[in-house]
Amino acid sequence: MEGSQDQEPGAVTPAREGTARSDFWYREGDLRAVWKLSVYGTVAFFAMLFIGAGFYTVFRDADWRFATPGITIAVALAATLFCTWLIEQVRLTDVGTVLDFIGLRPRPQMWRHLGLGLGITLVLQGLLLGMELLFCDARMLSGHVTIANTLSLLLYGFASFILVGFAEEILVRGYAFRVLQKQGSDLAALFITSGVFSLMHALNPGIGWIGFANIFLAGIWLGVARVVTGSLWLSVGMHIGWNFFLGPVFGFPVSGIIERSVFVTTPGGAEWISGGAFGPEGGILVTLLLIAAIAVQYHPRFRVVTASAAGETTFHAPIEESE
Repeated sequence: MEGSQDQEPGAVTPAREGTARSDFWYREGDLRAVWKLSVYGTVAFFAMLFIGAGFYTVFRDADWRFATPGITIAVALAATLFCTWLIEQVRLTDVGTVLDFIGLRPRPQMWRHLGLGLGITLVLQGLLLGMELLFCDARMLSGHVTIANTLSLLLYGFASFILVGFAEEILVRGYAFRVLQKQGSDLAALFITSGVFSLMHALNPGIGWIGFANIFLAGIWLGVARVVTGSLWLSVGMHIGWNFFLGPVFGFPVSGIIERSVFVTTPGGAEWISGGAFGPEGGILVTLLLIAAIAVQYHPRFRVVTASAAGETTFHAPIEESE
């Protein structure tokens, strides 16, 4: 997949000295991606330790469903700000350029992309539910809760997964993804960040090799949305919607974690098909669904639907020097 030569507004990196320098540390005057990502990962690791320990020391009874993704967002932003300032030599007051590195510069299409992400995942989760009912003898029961309780469950779940969506996308497919695109390729960015995304879920309850592979495929699916649109908004919308409709709405475990839900769906049949305790993400049905979803994202019609508004550019090219 070839990248566009157009440049996103504000996506610039200040000029560096010795732009032709290439050695163990630098590639054509730019610090090599492996060292950039090493710094990013190290800062994120220690930020997670200190911010997490500090937060839970003060707020011992905090709800982890909100606290953990909130801390992750703080960690991802801290690591990104440090790297854009120290490595990319961007002034922290240049908010637009920093947001370009993350992929979350505000743009006219951002609400459309967020909404489209939710719509796409509602369709996918509807198809998944149908397949679970048809092929896995799943049983779907209502919680028989009041309207007030139903709204409370939905608002709680949606708010929680908004934080999760932004946290994981910024951490994995923000600065790190952009660096890999710049010095490598779209494929390198997709496969490396998806591998990291899988490892982040490796200790989740009930995960098996199919579940691990499906988390990797989900990373590819979310990453392709980042590549096709040139920003992170669609990826965030899809991430939020996938978790929200899977857990709080339809009542499946989300990557092995059981959420409070409006409906409760219990799969039957072979675990390699239904996913078992890990939820549908541990079964072959999600594998097939994600492969189809990834293929659709490369269809020309999908690119038309997600195209940027007039005056914007959808880009794949690295952040370049401005004159």
